[in-house]
Amino acid sequence: MLRRRVAIAIPARDEAATIGGCVERLAKLSFDSRCEKPIIVVVANNCKDATARIAASRGAAALSVKLPPERAHAGWARRLALEAAAKYLHNRHDVLLSTDADTLAAPDWLSCTLDHLDAGWDAVAGLARLNPCELRRLPPRHRRRLAMIRRYDKALDYLKSRQDGSEPWPRHFYEGGASIAVTYGAFRRIGEIPTPRAGEDKALFDAIRRAGGRVRHPLDVKVITSPRLTGRARGGASDTLALWGRQGEDEPVWEINSIAASLGFAGAPHTVTFRNLRHETEKARALIAAARTGGDLAMAS
Repeated sequence: MLRRRVAIAIPARDEAATIGGCVERLAKLSFDSRCEKPIIVVVANNCKDATARIAASRGAAALSVKLPPERAHAGWARRLALEAAAKYLHNRHDVLLSTDADTLAAPDWLSCTLDHLDAGWDAVAGLARLNPCELRRLPPRHRRRLAMIRRYDKALDYLKSRQDGSEPWPRHFYEGGASIAVTYGAFRRIGEIPTPRAGEDKALFDAIRRAGGRVRHPLDVKVITSPRLTGRARGGASDTLALWGRQGEDEPVWEINSIAASLGFAGAPHTVTFRNLRHETEKARALIAAARTGGDLAMAS
């Protein structure tokens, strides 16, 4: 049996408070005869704290870099981390993974990822959930809003999956830096790694697809990530979480479209507010019930 090499890339900027726990969790991942012990690579960019030293003390290969102002953003940080980790790989079946410094992988994160790669997928977008201990420290209104969005997204995922036959249900539609995996062969086929200032994770998966790669979005590849409201990447997940907490009841919810617009129906209104989000969720659940009895999703429009 071919034993893959596995490398895990972590971009980090001033993450001394979290990098130790992140690396320790990765070092304890369960794995089997399909792969060698994972190599953990932390690229500390523009750090003013002990991120690199702490990562190295936990067994990671730690590299400190200084990015110029025009490249001091999430896109270049992820690219440098992926490139540094990829140097440890050689065979097209080897596996390159990436996560974030404020994230804790499930013990079976690697083994479940390998299951999907073994099934013929070229890349795996894992599912990230917010750390429940940290969630409890958020204001009650903020927690309620995040719970509303999660319920809506869960219903929407099912409806979207009925229109997208590229992979089987159950699945999700999240593509984030907290859980990325790609075979070395597929990684090399994309050529230059995209480096947008924000959204570099989705851009990477898009590049994999453009190069002919098949991406799986399974529910069993899981990580727990921080719901912190002040992050390191401008325009990243932390900024979105913070915005959701302070938006007015009647303001359009950032990055949330109506159920009809999300399903791609022409002319559908896009506006969703926190005042009508519960109603949108009820509409989605009604459509699910109708779809399961042979109904038409076009009713959403």
